[in-house]
Amino acid sequence: MIKLQLIVSLLLFCMAPLLQADQTRVSIEHDGYSRTYHLYVPSRQIEGLQSPLVIALHGRTGSGERMAQLTEFNRLADQKNFIVAYPDGVDNQWNYLHGLSETAGKPNDSEFLLALIDDIRDRQLIDPGRIYVTGISNGGFMAQRLACYAPRVFAAFASVAAGGYAFMDLNCKRETPINMLYMHGTADKLIPWRGLGIENENGNRQRVTMSILDSVRFWSDRNQCGSEVRSQELLPAGNSPGTHVKILKSSQCANNAEVVLFAIIGGGHNWPGRPDFIPPRIAGRVNMDIHASDVIWSFFDTKFIAP
Repeated sequence: MIKLQLIVSLLLFCMAPLLQADQTRVSIEHDGYSRTYHLYVPSRQIEGLQSPLVIALHGRTGSGERMAQLTEFNRLADQKNFIVAYPDGVDNQWNYLHGLSETAGKPNDSEFLLALIDDIRDRQLIDPGRIYVTGISNGGFMAQRLACYAPRVFAAFASVAAGGYAFMDLNCKRETPINMLYMHGTADKLIPWRGLGIENENGNRQRVTMSILDSVRFWSDRNQCGSEVRSQELLPAGNSPGTHVKILKSSQCANNAEVVLFAIIGGGHNWPGRPDFIPPRIAGRVNMDIHASDVIWSFFDTKFIAP
């Protein structure tokens, strides 16, 4: 019996890479660059039915393939019948400051990601009113840039381990309210909760990232939300020492838009629910009371753009 179980375990181990068989690597040309992304189509997709699309953006030094492994969105895609795209950034990063900073040249990743949606639309039947984008760290900044750059394209946005970026308050289109979810650890050492600034060549303090609370206020103000903020603390399950989750929600926003913050008290720079994936010196404490992907999809699933 033990020998049989061992054989089965070995077979499952050997077959593990094949479980990603429906994840296809796609190449497209855009703005002089050869770009790639990984596309996952759920196994239960119904022919002729439009599917929601989630775009998941990796952090700096990451890749689309690694983002798929980190987030486990493919599992959710199979359960909930949505398509997931995991693009690859040039040099493993996203140029979210393109056109905003003198030092940020090509590529124009905002336009690339819009072109990516068009490319996917040519391959799959997607619901134009249910396109979403999320990202972690550098990818989280890029998701927020898209919220400013093309707010009418996406039904909702989610940023993990990334606050508002420099210049966001100066360039963000205000043509329509947007749905935004933040998820951030208060002990994040890479993207600090209170924001990050550096001294420029003139000795002046230059903001690099907004504080998380200022980021939430930015979108709440932009969405013309009321002054009331609803809060909730999740009961710790006991398997995340030193961390717990507090949820803050803006209320009475224009067009019923939502701005939500999942504050991971004591949490670091990571994807909650996924321990041992990001090096501990970067990740810090990982909260296991939630799985970031489950929370993000639950947020996305209720948001759509009316035709």
